[in-house]
Amino acid sequence: DFAEGNIHHKALLISVTVCSILLVLIIILFYFRYKRQETRPHYSIGLEQDETYIPPGESLKDLIEQSQSSGSGSGLPLLVRK
Repeated sequence: DFAEGNIHHKALLISVTVCSILLVLIIILFYFRYKRQETRPHYSIGLEQDETYIPPGESLKDLIEQSQSSGSGSGLPLLVRK
């Protein structure tokens, strides 16, 4: 019984040691990935301050109406439109 209990104790000790080492390695990996991402330059979407998504002469309402009425089967059904 003593030898069998000793084997279980060794197996538990080895398991805890391996899991602890893996946990430390995973934490180190995430730390270095975070640091690398932090040092990488952040890219903007490439718009200048005076540029907009809406072309001059059009309003947001015009763009919404175009998107609802263009294409086959797009937009609201006739029964729902107001």
